Amino acid sequence: MTTRHMKALTEVGNHEIGNLNSLKVKTVAHGAIVVGADVDNFTLVELGYNAEGERTCKQLSDVAKKSYLIATPEDRYLGEQLVDFYNGVGDRARIVVLEAAYTRFDSSAFVLDATAPKVTNGQKAHWDVAAKKFRIHDGSHVDYATASAKFEVVSNEDDLEYTNGKEQVRFEVIEA
Repeated sequence: MTTRHMKALTEVGNHEIGNLNSLKVKTVAHGAIVVGADVDNFTLVELGYNAEGERTCKQLSDVAKKSYLIATPEDRYLGEQLVDFYNGVGDRARIVVLEAAYTRFDSSAFVLDATAPKVTNGQKAHWDVAAKKFRIHDGSHVDYATASAKFEVVSNEDDLEYTNGKEQVRFEVIEA
């Protein structure tokens, strides 16, 4: 027999993780309320407003739209792991404004394109709407030309102690 509490204490999440690497970042004043569906940290969102005039965010739906990084700080209790955290519908999230040559961050939300068999510095990336991840490639991907936000791979991290085994890639914004 089990209990709801036991299940909550023993299940491990599989959400995306990351880290801000810029000394300072610009954030959207008062953040934004997550709408529509839950959103993992260190992924891209688009902004809007609700009926009360409050700023909202949801997962980026079109690569051509203006995009922002959702990077809400985690408060860890009772041994929670970073993979357990996500931004739930109704949560107020921290939204980072992307700036070229200024914003750097790590994210586990990435997939390799056929043109990038492994992660190496200098590769290009953009948000893949269907995969809900950054697509790493050689710069020739069809959606890269129309993406409002473009990134360059500047490092890959494999710190298993803090990431529950999730590999992370460090991105720098090259166009926002």
